[in-house]
Amino acid sequence: MASRILLVGTARWQATLQRHAEVSRSPSGLRAHAFGGQPFDIVVIDAPSMYISGERVCRDLKARFPASAVVLITAGGAAPASAADLILPEPLGARQLSGAITRILCADPRDVIHCGPFSLNRTTRVLLARGAHSQLSPKLADLIALFLSRPNETLPRAEIMRKVWKTAYLGDTRTLNVHIRRARQVLEPDPQQPRYLKTARGQGYRLEIDAKKERADGGPPRSQPGGGQKR
Repeated sequence: MASRILLVGTARWQATLQRHAEVSRSPSGLRAHAFGGQPFDIVVIDAPSMYISGERVCRDLKARFPASAVVLITAGGAAPASAADLILPEPLGARQLSGAITRILCADPRDVIHCGPFSLNRTTRVLLARGAHSQLSPKLADLIALFLSRPNETLPRAEIMRKVWKTAYLGDTRTLNVHIRRARQVLEPDPQQPRYLKTARGQGYRLEIDAKKERADGGPPRSQPGGGQKR
């Protein structure tokens, strides 16, 4: 069966989306309710075209289409905490939107790692941390996925380099240092005082997680035998 997308907003992205799926369009979030009985793979909310932030429409349509991935296009700046599965800030090009849609349509829902207050979709490389979404680079996604899959375990620098960068060379670890700093920027409330991603002096790094207290969407903790859980 062909994939289906509901576009909420003007028709400016309709041609791009039609390359991937059958597209229905609603000029507003309110009128999108008329499509409530229809199945969509993706709901794309083009907030700037409607001159709104999109947060309220996003929450409303996520509840109305719970089985759909919701993509929120925003006017740029800091990404709002929302119910969206993916936030795409402007400026946004057709190639970037097309790539995001392709990753979602090809994504395996089981390829998601949940661990404490974090959730990472390894296909789309989108991290959910305490209600906020971050689009990660491929290497940063691999690095964070490694930590999420092995919480509360000290990972030696050599092992991190081998698994993420596919090398045993430790003569220059500036790349690792930079990526650890970037990881803390998206994982930590205060990157200068890490609460989760800790340095084990002389050894490596450890992601400290208390799964009983925290999870990504603020709800009750998931059962996570052995630490991080892949679904």
